[in-house]
Amino acid sequence: MGFHKIAPYYYTGWHEPATELQFLVNKRTWNKLPDDLKAILQIAMKTAAYDMYIQSTHESGKNWATIQTDYPDVKVKDFPKEVIDALRDANDKLLKEHAEKDEMAKEIQASQAAYLEQVRSWTDIASKAYLNKFDN
Repeated sequence: MGFHKIAPYYYTGWHEPATELQFLVNKRTWNKLPDDLKAILQIAMKTAAYDMYIQSTHESGKNWATIQTDYPDVKVKDFPKEVIDALRDANDKLLKEHAEKDEMAKEIQASQAAYLEQVRSWTDIASKAYLNKFDN
């Protein structure tokens, strides 16, 4: 389409750090399944998610290398801090409004926020630290 000719830059997916992988099952249906079938499905779901994560990471890296070769003038840019702050504020407002209307949404959001805080500190000393070693 030639977008690189009029906009030679690439903004990263600030809103999506990874591919979203879900396998949804009706809880009543799940509860009716025998334990052996539940175990089979759990293993299958975990395997499928892992395979998709690996495939997505591999393909993204491969495709980005192709973009860099085919379109060397395309530059990676970050959104300005003010834009990210405005997007985050708008998102937080929508989540808050939804949580005020739905108790389950409120519980899910609280759980996700707590988990993010816990994982963020680990990511800083593990994955992030590991990747930063290769920046020099």
